Amino acid sequence: MEFIIVYITTSGTVEARNIASELVSRGLVACVNMYPIRSVFMWKGEVNEDDEVVLFAKTTKNNFEPVRELVRSIHSYELPAIVSWDIEADTEFLEWIRTSVSN
Repeated sequence: MEFIIVYITTSGTVEARNIASELVSRGLVACVNMYPIRSVFMWKGEVNEDDEVVLFAKTTKNNFEPVRELVRSIHSYELPAIVSWDIEADTEFLEWIRTSVSN
């Protein structure tokens, strides 16, 4: 089984908590960490800067598409950042992820 971290930016604490709660309660991720960040980004031809909250969600590679679909369906952004990367970790920690998610 392959494990991933899914990186998701959100508009703020309320949206971050809502998305995190939905992902965990539906068994799509084992855990979500939330961090306040300051982002500078290009959007529609203009440079923007904004405060955001980023989520780091721990799950399995099989759950990436359901996570992406759920986040897109409830996110306030027209195009939210939903990025994943493979992780390696302590065997017991990975087992906890595996047993905490649906797939």
